[in-house]
Amino acid sequence: MTVRLCEPAGNYMKIFLQRLLLAAMTASTLAAGAAQAAIQLSSTRVIMDEGQRHVSVFAKNLSTDPYVVQAWIDGVAEEMETPFFITPPLSRFDGGTERRLSISRVGQGMPDDRESYYWINVLEIPQKKDMGENNLALAMHTRIKLFYRPAAIQEMSREPQLLKWTLTREGKTCRLAVENSSAFTVNFARIDIEGEGTGLGRAIVAVPLATSYIALSQCPAAAELQVTPHVVNDYGVVEIWPAMPVAPARGAVQ
Repeated sequence: MTVRLCEPAGNYMKIFLQRLLLAAMTASTLAAGAAQAAIQLSSTRVIMDEGQRHVSVFAKNLSTDPYVVQAWIDGVAEEMETPFFITPPLSRFDGGTERRLSISRVGQGMPDDRESYYWINVLEIPQKKDMGENNLALAMHTRIKLFYRPAAIQEMSREPQLLKWTLTREGKTCRLAVENSSAFTVNFARIDIEGEGTGLGRAIVAVPLATSYIALSQCPAAAELQVTPHVVNDYGVVEIWPAMPVAPARGAVQ
């Protein structure tokens, strides 16, 4: 069973325009580096075990201004049909207000041999008020991960050795392949490797029982390479994992 958000066509158009406006404003916000979200969530990730039907995250309006808050859950590819539903989907937050956002599992179909993840989205829409012509109201968008963890994997290992690193060449470019043989998602804060800046791998997710690829800015010159993964744990804390060797693939970088 999946959840489809059924709304009138006019509401779809409103949401589309809101997200279009958000994209443009996010670009200018990143350039300015000044704006901050008024609605703050109580955690950076939410974990739901198979035995749970409901989990929660708290949202608080840190400002003195009122906001309308829209919340929804989508998939990794932003698909709107998911086995989860969040309530309330739309609400008003007065200044200083804190409320519970409740996530319910209403569908099935997730793999039982690996972890799955989705996105919890919170869009804060400022209330209309008198503003000068040079003022701009920002509709800020916050996203945090929702992990679904089947009972069958609860006691399985999550050791760093379950990641296998390989350097591959495609024409004149190189990529770092990470094979995740564990049943758990690995969320990188960054990956240290010779010749790359400190931002490599930021927010890259190595999904379980699959291989993920990370583009490199250049092909490393060193014959023997190591990576040092910085991994975000269940509590949102960054852990530095031990340095691990990178193997050249057959017919790739030597």
